[in-house]
Amino acid sequence: MFEPKYKITEKIVNDLSKISEIKGIVERATLIPAREAFLRKVAVIKMAHTSTSIEGNLLNEAQVGAVVEGKKVTAQPDQVNEVINYLSALKQIDRFAEKSSKFDIQDILAVHRTVTNGLVDKEKSGVFRPGEVYIVNIEPGGKEEVAYTPPFSKSVNKLIEELLAWLDTQINVHPVIRAGLFHYQFVTIHPFTDGNGRVARLLTTLHLYQSGWDFKRALVLEDYYNRDRKSYYENLQTAETYKKRENIDLTNWLEYYVGGFSEEVEKLREQILVLSAVGGNDLAPQVLDKDELKIVDFITTVGRLTSQDAVDILEVPKRTAQDKLKKLVEKGVLVKKGKGPSTDYIIASKDNK
Repeated sequence: MFEPKYKITEKIVNDLSKISEIKGIVERATLIPAREAFLRKVAVIKMAHTSTSIEGNLLNEAQVGAVVEGKKVTAQPDQVNEVINYLSALKQIDRFAEKSSKFDIQDILAVHRTVTNGLVDKEKSGVFRPGEVYIVNIEPGGKEEVAYTPPFSKSVNKLIEELLAWLDTQINVHPVIRAGLFHYQFVTIHPFTDGNGRVARLLTTLHLYQSGWDFKRALVLEDYYNRDRKSYYENLQTAETYKKRENIDLTNWLEYYVGGFSEEVEKLREQILVLSAVGGNDLAPQVLDKDELKIVDFITTVGRLTSQDAVDILEVPKRTAQDKLKKLVEKGVLVKKGKGPSTDYIIASKDNK
């Protein structure tokens, strides 16, 4: 039976408190349907990009956005298919989230089948691994070193059943803690020949959705892992064999996981507050078109934007980009700072108007 050992430290308490506070802000925020749909679309693109990027996929975010829109992308076919599969799996967990029952083993296998469709042999897609696997690190010079040995394949089904049973009975454990512990244990069991990380991140998201902690389904935890993949893997690597991990203290992992959760919900809070009140606190929310929303999303993520940034993200001539920025300034959405080549744009507020 899965019985994780951990302590709720002051840092975890503080981060959980911040997460809960922001959850309330996000839920109370009123967005017009077009903006909420835009926010969700941006999140889907970021989820698909960052989660596949963690596994080595080379498509950039713009290319993933093109795939979402059904456009042809020049890249390795397998890498494009990996992104297409992940996008399909995100739709799949949205459907599963609407069910009254929690997800089960058949749902897990279905998600894996979607994630690996056409990327692994058919007999390995949607089934638990039939044999033993080893996680290796590639050292300088190409030498391989075994970093982790998962449990025997004959134990996988039982271990997943025990993990799901634990998940269903821990109603008094904070949903974010449950999600973090599930994420850790799933990749520790390593139930599949390939696709374990992607499936783990999808199922963790699904559990949060089913627990009512979906943050308008616009939270992108994968972005946190992808910014420092080494730290992500190091925090998961608590011991070199499954046996040694059985009684390991998971406090450090939880501090990492909950801390990252806190960072990402803070970013989401800023995006939602901007989108819900863009145009200034004293004005009715402006109705923005698709290109204008892309500009606002870029600034809420990065902090500021130049006209060249607008050219790049909109893929339009510089004159067109400058006209769009001028209109956003006239609407009171953006404020122009500086002159000439050093000109950039930030979101308008009472303090900078």
